[in-house]
Amino acid sequence: MSWESVEGIIWVAIAGLGSGVLSAVILILLIRMKHAKKTHQTQFQTSFVFSGNLKQTTLLDAIQFLEIGRREGILHVYSGRRKGYLTFLKGQVVDAFYRNETGREAIFQMLELIEGDFYFEPKTVSQPRLISDTMMDIAFEWDSRRNGGFQQ
Repeated sequence: MSWESVEGIIWVAIAGLGSGVLSAVILILLIRMKHAKKTHQTQFQTSFVFSGNLKQTTLLDAIQFLEIGRREGILHVYSGRRKGYLTFLKGQVVDAFYRNETGREAIFQMLELIEGDFYFEPKTVSQPRLISDTMMDIAFEWDSRRNGGFQQ
């Protein structure tokens, strides 16, 4: 066997070893990238936080924001020592309470508030729908009551 043929066999062996090493490096990088994606996704999951002041954001605006986002949970409303809440299921108001009132009347009273704070507590809601009207219908009725009936 000549030196050239031995040299050729060595180069084939080195090339085979090199491609094996290269394949292993690529496989390790792919595994690390896949793991990094999973870690990256879980690192930045945050809870939805929404709160505000009724002087800056009306309660109706806050409700509409939660409706559009199809949020589920409880919107707590505070005005002085009084506390109320609205329960949301898939963005729809399904229950409300304020000052010994429930349902539509509670919402009407809370919509009148010009001072106070609110915050949304995201949570799974499993209760029956106690308010069947849409928030838009309730808001129209509230506005009509405030303005003394429909204006033409």
